[in-house]
Amino acid sequence: MKRRRIAILCLLVALVGAAGCRINPVTGQNQLMLFGEDEEIALGHQCHPNVIYMYDGEYYDPDLNSYLGSIVTRLHECSHRPYLPVEFTMLNTSIINAFALPAHVYATRGFLARLENEAQFAAVMGHELGHVSAGHTAKRLTNNVLVSLGFTLVGSAAGESAQAARLATTAGQAGITLLGLSYSREQERQADRLGAYYMALAGWDPAQAVGMQELLHSFNEREPSALDNYLSTHPPKDDRIREIRAVIQEKSLSGRYMQGDGVYAGRWNRRLRRLRAVDEAFKPYDRGMKLLRERKCDQALGAAREALAIRNDQAQFFRLEGDALLGLGRLEKAREAYRAALDCDNRYAPAKLGLGRALEESGDRAAAERQFEEVVHDWPGGPQGYLELGLVRMRQGEYAEAIPALSKVAQAAPAAGPVHYDLALCYDRIGQAALAYESYERALGAGIGAEERLRAALRVEALKAELRFSE
Repeated sequence: MKRRRIAILCLLVALVGAAGCRINPVTGQNQLMLFGEDEEIALGHQCHPNVIYMYDGEYYDPDLNSYLGSIVTRLHECSHRPYLPVEFTMLNTSIINAFALPAHVYATRGFLARLENEAQFAAVMGHELGHVSAGHTAKRLTNNVLVSLGFTLVGSAAGESAQAARLATTAGQAGITLLGLSYSREQERQADRLGAYYMALAGWDPAQAVGMQELLHSFNEREPSALDNYLSTHPPKDDRIREIRAVIQEKSLSGRYMQGDGVYAGRWNRRLRRLRAVDEAFKPYDRGMKLLRERKCDQALGAAREALAIRNDQAQFFRLEGDALLGLGRLEKAREAYRAALDCDNRYAPAKLGLGRALEESGDRAAAERQFEEVVHDWPGGPQGYLELGLVRMRQGEYAEAIPALSKVAQAAPAAGPVHYDLALCYDRIGQAALAYESYERALGAGIGAEERLRAALRVEALKAELRFSE
């Protein structure tokens, strides 16, 4: 135990020593960072496909993306780290959100449709680029890793050897952790100040950053819970407005660099016309997805067809139709709907997932397996594709091949008893007694159905005897 504690402490010291401090380009102060700029960028790229999946796909409009991307580029050129790569992506969801990861900034369709002018968009993107410039993501990741290592050290000191396993995976999980990070309120205040500064330097009226705060809170008043997650980690509105006004005054930004009227409402509204029409068409789709979650498949199908009657160029609408038809057991029609979704967007992973399920229920497991392989390729951080891939391989008797996929799900969802049970069955079938025993134990501890519990308990006793005999 003492050696383990010393080893973990040495690793902690080595990590801190290897990373050392780097100067924050915004504050000019030294900061402890475990992640260099190249690692930040790599983590951002690693997370990007998962962001696309989690937010229901990318919104495709090359002209609009070029226009909005040019605004982001102008802001980024005025930032403290303009040499870093940054790519702008629109997400095709009605959720109201905008955020940044290293090398990537995002805005949702629902968010863009509600903005009134170009300067408001510049204020939001400036804020997100402020997080990037100030290294807030790397700092939060550093804190998470050090806390995780600290818990490992404490757990080891207490004799909890299982904690040591976390040490090996801490850095590897950083890319997934990145998606769940929230910033401190001080970091949000700093990003507000930087956002107003960047937009002013780039030629927009920084006073619109104040108007953006008012607009954000009006969204929440009109649509309660629409921005709950977004606003929960941010300082109160009055504090944010006070910070923005302070930086405008301190740096004499009002009108100093402004180009034109600094707002560009007319240009913005012309460019956003089509997106707003698409956003309106998503109302029945959003209603249909809620009905689908409530397992009201007939009504969800009606909502899907209502959306398709408005527009037939959105993969999401065909996917909803496919999910509803699948729920109703109309497998052939479901497959047609999923394929129509993929005709709209051949990278749309939810349609590939649905098509795989429809193919498997139709008895074509080999074709289903190919679809699930595409899903895990397109969505490498999501457990659902791995789960379906593992299960379809298991049902085809490919137990050894099923294990890597099911293991990924078990690691991501340690409390999912049925997954551990399926993994135990696979280990059992290929003669891996120790691993089967361990997985059955985890399944029993996490909770499984009565029939599976009985089988698992019997196998645990049998494997325990087998392993004792082999010793």
